[in-house]
Amino acid sequence: MMPLPTVVTLDQLSETIHRLILGNPMSKGRKLLGIEYERLLLDRSTRESAPLEFCRDLLARLCKALDADPMVDGDVLKGLRAGEFEMSMEPGGQLEVACAPVSKLAEAESIMQRVDAVIESQLDGTPYELACLGHAPVTPVEDLGLLPRERYQIMDRLMPARGPLTRNMMRATAGFQLTYDIESDADAASKLALLYRLSPVFVALAANSREVAGKDSGYASYRHLVWWETDFMRSGVPEGCLDPATAIDGYIRYAREATVLFRNDPERAGGLLADGQHTLEEVCTAGELTEADVDLHLTSLFPFVRLRNYIEVRCLDSVEWSLARSMLALISGIVYCPAASAKAMKLSDELLPASAEELRDLHLATAKDALDATAPSGRTLRELARELVGFANATLGGATCDWAEPSDLDEVRARLG
Repeated sequence: MMPLPTVVTLDQLSETIHRLILGNPMSKGRKLLGIEYERLLLDRSTRESAPLEFCRDLLARLCKALDADPMVDGDVLKGLRAGEFEMSMEPGGQLEVACAPVSKLAEAESIMQRVDAVIESQLDGTPYELACLGHAPVTPVEDLGLLPRERYQIMDRLMPARGPLTRNMMRATAGFQLTYDIESDADAASKLALLYRLSPVFVALAANSREVAGKDSGYASYRHLVWWETDFMRSGVPEGCLDPATAIDGYIRYAREATVLFRNDPERAGGLLADGQHTLEEVCTAGELTEADVDLHLTSLFPFVRLRNYIEVRCLDSVEWSLARSMLALISGIVYCPAASAKAMKLSDELLPASAEELRDLHLATAKDALDATAPSGRTLRELARELVGFANATLGGATCDWAEPSDLDEVRARLG
């Protein structure tokens, strides 16, 4: 008989969260680069979204073509694992490729090119193609399917009560996530605050989801609007995370105060118990919370920048690979090169809002106007982005920042005009 899992007490809760998000930095400070790259599957002619059945069949065929190890949730194929990368299916059939952390940008590009060649071979002869967009452009969200994983079904049922565009987030959006290493609590706090401050600039650079349901949405990044209108307790910018002095405590408090969507079901291996009514603190106070439940809860949080023993930028629309790799290089220069980090932190003061309302207004203006949106300082995000490119350009390619070259910033430069 298996021993019962240890219950986490309220006194232990913050320490448990801290250990799970910061206690085991993934690469021990080696400054690796990671990317998770999502794309939609759309009809080549009509731009309508591929049926979920086609997406699921494609994933199964890719698993065989790549001779990969299947990843399943019950009887649902959710992804595959193949050495240098993993591939997964998002709730609405979006396809994500996640490369293993690499030490050079060129390595990530090589992996993506090899994987894409196989995907394209499986799409040949079908009506569908990969599309780099932040939101489904034609098919209404109510016509999009949902991968039948228990996790997604619970989220789909519970989250819309606290966010009217939750179902868009799950079924219709695609983005790319960039991951960077952390060395210590202090390093994590500094990077977390810096990336949250700069997130409007990054959103603006990647804005790529104007068309929705066949019409101009009025937003350069409708995806970013969607994420603001997703469950307000688990998305956005946690209070305190704009200041290095309070960023870690603020993130932990945010995790404690978010509603628990599900816990592990002790009666069913891999099964979940739905909640949706109680915060993590409340479940803990009731004596019903295990460390595995806390870890599961942390995977259900969707802030614009996330801590998971590395730091993950999550607020970016899916874009063409050339721009995605260029942004991976840009942000790496800003977070990994001390001289660029110091200059970027000073510049980020221009983005600090005076209130929670001003923070929301800034992000919604960014969603609407992208690089033409105005920072609290009065300058446009385009102007601030140009300075950030200059900071990274001065350091990338040097002896201590050799994972990318200044030329890798060219696509970002082109985006800025």
